[in-house]
Amino acid sequence: MQFDKQQERLRRSGAAVRPGPPSLLAKVLAVVIGAALLVVGFAVSLVMLAVALGAGIAIGGFVWWKTRDLRKRLREQAMQAQQMRERAGQRMDIGDVIEDVEFRDETRQK
Repeated sequence: MQFDKQQERLRRSGAAVRPGPPSLLAKVLAVVIGAALLVVGFAVSLVMLAVALGAGIAIGGFVWWKTRDLRKRLREQAMQAQQMRERAGQRMDIGDVIEDVEFRDETRQK
């Protein structure tokens, strides 16, 4: 209550309480605290990056491990399909969209 009355009296008189210029100690403390906050922020960001990379590697490894049977079956199916095409006289170039197929036109007159 007393503090409020003093502030009211100061406002009426037009006096303003202004702090003086910061001392050398205050400036040094501000620089040290600012530098410490930068170092701590950088360290925290590095830890978070390491955690994110570790989690990504762990999840990727888990998915790779769990899908190994599926990949094996897909490779086997691809090999069987290729063998069937070779037996049927067809050739397919991997990576291209070119396929040789025998064509017999039975509607042509001899």
